[in-house]
Amino acid sequence: MIVLKDSNYIQNFKFMPRSYDITLMVFHDEIENVSFEIVNPILVTEKYWMQFQEDLAFEFLKDKHTYTLTCYNDTTIVYRDKIMCTNQTISDYTINQGVYVQNASSNEFIVYE
Repeated sequence: MIVLKDSNYIQNFKFMPRSYDITLMVFHDEIENVSFEIVNPILVTEKYWMQFQEDLAFEFLKDKHTYTLTCYNDTTIVYRDKIMCTNQTISDYTINQGVYVQNASSNEFIVYE
């Protein structure tokens, strides 16, 4: 899983496709059911992986949305992955931040046997 932020600054990520010839990258928003395409992306090959090097701010990313990334070599799928968009720091990440609040209670009860 790739983790990106909802921001306007340039973000890069690394991945390991089956082929190093990628002609199309499709980012599909799973919540809003819309797709965003990058044709002929600028990728740099390093050792066993590729790094996305395009000066793109990913303006379509929205916080708390998940995306599927599909990379194509013409019509052949060479890579698939999920992208999670969050503004939380990864070390402190919790899936239910601000959703569930622990309720403290001072109820005392007696059990008779």
